Amino acid sequence: MTASMRLPSSGAPRAVFFDFDGVIADTENIHIAAWQRTLAGLGWALSEDVAVRAVELDDRKFLAEVFETRGIVEGDIEGWVRRKQALTIALLKDSPRVYPGVKELVQSLTGRVRLAVVSTTWRANILSVLEASGMSDAFSIIVGKEDVTSVKPDPEAYQLALQRVGVKAAEAIAIEDSATGLAAARGASIPTLAVGHRLGHGEWVGDSLFVESLVRPNETLAKLGFSVEG
Repeated sequence: MTASMRLPSSGAPRAVFFDFDGVIADTENIHIAAWQRTLAGLGWALSEDVAVRAVELDDRKFLAEVFETRGIVEGDIEGWVRRKQALTIALLKDSPRVYPGVKELVQSLTGRVRLAVVSTTWRANILSVLEASGMSDAFSIIVGKEDVTSVKPDPEAYQLALQRVGVKAAEAIAIEDSATGLAAARGASIPTLAVGHRLGHGEWVGDSLFVESLVRPNETLAKLGFSVEG
């Protein structure tokens, strides 16, 4: 078993770190819709291939790419990102789309380990969904985009989470849904569990543990290193 798959010697971690977009919440269409409405304000349509980039990239980087392709120099990136963010929060509050099995998994882990959200999205996005879905009390630590200078795949967010939770890397495990997120956790020497949801097992998983989804909490708990009764 490689370092990224190794669980603490006790058999179970002391902390579980959840990514947000793609692990807790199904937000892909929400981010696309928010960008569609934002760019419509500029008179631009969001094509399908550009929409994919909107999901993959940090908001500022994405808009910078859009401006560059249209030959816009010194565009108001911060202003338009703020507009997109306001739309995103409104959509998340209206429809907090939490993946099936997440609430049950969080409930099973609550009181057994420290729980944290470690994400490249804004804290307000995370809080809006956690509050709307009744999970805000379960997470003692939230590391969002505004807490770091470099987002994933840089390990800074996970290093900060370890510091705030007060555990060693080998005593935690990170649940991620992308190669970028897994790389960030590995960069902080944290064991990893990849969740596929719509994406099957493939090269993106690397040597991480893997579950197809979180709909079977007992299966996920076992993968995380916890004993499961029954």
